Amino acid sequence: MTIGAVRTEPGGAGASGRGLVLPDAAGSGGSAVGAAYARYLADCCRRFLALEPLLPSPARPLQRRVAEIVAGALVADRKRMSACFASPAVSTPLQCSALLEQLPAFHTRIAAAVAAIAPHLLLEMALRGLLPEGESIVCAAWSDGPPHLASRALGGEVIAPEGTSALRFSPSHLTALHGGAELARLPLDHEAVGRALASGSHGFRLERCYWKVGGVTQLATVDHNPIAEFEEHPEKAGNHVDLGGRTATDWVRMLEDSFALVESFLPGEYAEMRTMLHEAVPVGYDDHRHLSASYREAVGTIYLTLHPSVMIMTEAVIHEFQHNKFNVAAYGTDFLINAFEPRYKSPVRPDLRPLWGIMLAVHAFLPVAELYRRMRDAEHPLAAHPDFERRMSEIDLKNHEGMEMLRAHAEFTPPGRQLFEDLESLEASHLGDRAARGLATTPTEIHLA
Repeated sequence: MTIGAVRTEPGGAGASGRGLVLPDAAGSGGSAVGAAYARYLADCCRRFLALEPLLPSPARPLQRRVAEIVAGALVADRKRMSACFASPAVSTPLQCSALLEQLPAFHTRIAAAVAAIAPHLLLEMALRGLLPEGESIVCAAWSDGPPHLASRALGGEVIAPEGTSALRFSPSHLTALHGGAELARLPLDHEAVGRALASGSHGFRLERCYWKVGGVTQLATVDHNPIAEFEEHPEKAGNHVDLGGRTATDWVRMLEDSFALVESFLPGEYAEMRTMLHEAVPVGYDDHRHLSASYREAVGTIYLTLHPSVMIMTEAVIHEFQHNKFNVAAYGTDFLINAFEPRYKSPVRPDLRPLWGIMLAVHAFLPVAELYRRMRDAEHPLAAHPDFERRMSEIDLKNHEGMEMLRAHAEFTPPGRQLFEDLESLEASHLGDRAARGLATTPTEIHLA
């Protein structure tokens, strides 16, 4: 399930809709997603450089100074500077900044997350050697102390010593200040910072909140999405960080098994995940159903409940990453003219959904159906389970129902038509497979009204 907090203004003509469904192999077809993600990071850069008017007056001088440094770094090394905006602690609050007035119930949370962007970004830049020699930037004016600085590269949150009222960033050090006095100093050299935090002798400490999952992403027990409690699904009440009574090791073990299936049977998808999927946030355990989520404003983040079935977990991983792909491609590109009104019965949810939501659903579930086929054809042991064929058939027919809804009602833009043709190609191969095996190729009920 993907969540779009507020309908945004339509984008421009944007790029092609080709290559956004399922790459054929590792390194094949990933260029479309890679290009869309590069455009998204560029959009984050632009939003940051234009952020000053949205900030309270006391925060504007700092924002102006950091923006000047960012602008210079973009000229000197655009690729590395853009990579700093991949941090969910930076990009997600930036995208949510557009919702400050549109979601009044979340105004305080969004404002707090936006206020923490500058120090998080400065840490990312310092760790990459992007702060100019001689620079010294002081971040202060927090009513409840400095923010914990999350770094996926360091594996956790950097926490300043008690009594810190300001943080000073320089190319070589992060310094904790109280008034004009220095409380602690942390070296930011790539190798020295890890040793310093491990020793605990520099005043700062590291609280672990990231665990690597294979070579593709990280489990994150911290979330910087200020609208994570915004929920459209009628059977959920937001997405709160929750290990569900299990350990991080339990989560990592299951996720590694799931990503191993993706790597083996959808290698192109796996390659795209390595490019763009930064963190999986745990939101509880449920041995009956799985309620995963993603947000348009939180590209690179997926929310997952833990389930004892590796197939259900793998479905959720693919499903939510597909939503991330669609969401990132939608920055600057329209796919549907009638995306949000009117609403129709969804093949996968109990509530009425706009065509945008139905297109998201088939875009997510067609690759899941492809995974099942490739595992069946390879005679994977899981394919021998009695429920395997039943579940694949259920997904096929729901996909066809959603595709029929789109064929009947969708008004596509040129990129949307290209994307839909790729979806139809994958659907046709699945229906052809069903027909060859003597199985039904239409649902028992198709809702076209």
